[in-house]
Amino acid sequence: MVGSRRRPATDKKGILLPVCVVCDQTPPLGIAGGILVSGHFLCTRCEEEIVRARVGDSGYCQIKEKIKKIWRC
Repeated sequence: MVGSRRRPATDKKGILLPVCVVCDQTPPLGIAGGILVSGHFLCTRCEEEIVRARVGDSGYCQIKEKIKKIWRC
């Protein structure tokens, strides 16, 4: 094809990947690696961390502050 330009297959322009509102990471599975909560993406790793948290745990307050990001956005 003379004069036409094709993008290489590795060009990912236009692909949107989710970013977790808590940890600011993109899961390897993309959108399949988490859930939407109030319109915000929450990765599976953070979801599991939240579910396992207990009020007496040392990291409970830190997790609670992370969860607040969902409603602040």
